[in-house]
Amino acid sequence: MSKKNEYAIGVDLGGTNIAAGIVNYSGKVILREKIPTMAKLGGKAVLDRIVQLINSLILKADPKIRKRIIGIGMGTPGLVEHKKGIIHEPPNLPGMDGMNIKKYMESRLKIKTFVANDANAYAVGEHTFGAGKGTKNMVCITLGTGLGGGIIIDGKLYVGSFETAGELGHIIIRKEGKKCHCGSIGCVESYVGANFIAERVRTDIKNGKKTAIVKLVNGDLSKITPAILKKAAMQNDKYSKALWNEIGAEIGTALISIVNTLSPEMVVIGGGVSKAGDVLLNPIKKKFNMIGFKFLKKRVKIVPGKLSDDAGVLGSSSLVWNHI
Repeated sequence: MSKKNEYAIGVDLGGTNIAAGIVNYSGKVILREKIPTMAKLGGKAVLDRIVQLINSLILKADPKIRKRIIGIGMGTPGLVEHKKGIIHEPPNLPGMDGMNIKKYMESRLKIKTFVANDANAYAVGEHTFGAGKGTKNMVCITLGTGLGGGIIIDGKLYVGSFETAGELGHIIIRKEGKKCHCGSIGCVESYVGANFIAERVRTDIKNGKKTAIVKLVNGDLSKITPAILKKAAMQNDKYSKALWNEIGAEIGTALISIVNTLSPEMVVIGGGVSKAGDVLLNPIKKKFNMIGFKFLKKRVKIVPGKLSDDAGVLGSSSLVWNHI
């Protein structure tokens, strides 16, 4: 059977929701579903919910498509031993530390399963279907609750000796900075994640900073999100623009270290926070352009991701096509 007639199931496992979809070889999502994770029920219960979700998708699919599903790809938070399919220290998924997802899924569904860290899966997806298609060496950064990363070298996902490479959010940018949840001090993730941004804005407002954000959320500071911060910046709110410049500079600082180390031809930036668009991307580029090696400055492209709202499902499905 030609690969063009094959399909994969992509599963994006998060602490709040599980999204899944059937994807064709060209990267088109044929069917999609989303359910609450209900992580408090524990690891096995979450995996059982994923099995039910996948079975529901398969039942809804055209019979011809069902017969052509060749594998399941799953992106998950935490550190992942790719070959074994074991996850370690997944945030917001209590009871899943050390679980062998691959073994469990294959025993229940009888379909070959591939498991990767969600940011690594996103990187493979952008390389297969998105902005990085056709590149040989690229780095992908995902900006969400924190900062994730994936590294493509010679067209393949680089995972390192212990299959944990790509934890780019834990590049240290301040030697006397905040303590990160990983235990280190001054990780870039501690200064650019969605949770940090919202808390930073709330703190600044309580300390007397004047900003249009207060009006945009009708005084309810619990409603502050990166999307609200973008909206305020687009309305020329000085505070919001200054904060995006600061966040972009932090990311740009980390990018300089990443590019000096890996020399990729492209850096792709995705994730929910990246929806801020040029309000964030321009400050990132401005800081990155301060890189000492002008040779690299002229050659490395920094671009937004292309996978949009289906990024998690597409990235996960791409693990199947790439046999990761």
